[in-house]
Amino acid sequence: MQRIERTALAAFTAVEVAILLIALAKPAYGYVDPGSGLLAIQVGGSMLAGALFIVRTKIRKLFRMKAPAGEPDSEKPVPPGPEK
Repeated sequence: MQRIERTALAAFTAVEVAILLIALAKPAYGYVDPGSGLLAIQVGGSMLAGALFIVRTKIRKLFRMKAPAGEPDSEKPVPPGPEK
């Protein structure tokens, strides 16, 4: 029951903060360079590509898949050699 009360309190706090921010909003008389949109798209694309790479790496480690023939086997563990 206490968990529900905490969740409700957090939700009400978030709503109150959102209403406060909306009520105190002022118009911004600024200039945005046309190239800024392209920069934002480039940053978003880079973040997406990085996230996909990380997810692919984690999935490959999870299932212990081998890398395709053209890629280096940096994720493949080296088998132990004969002991002397």
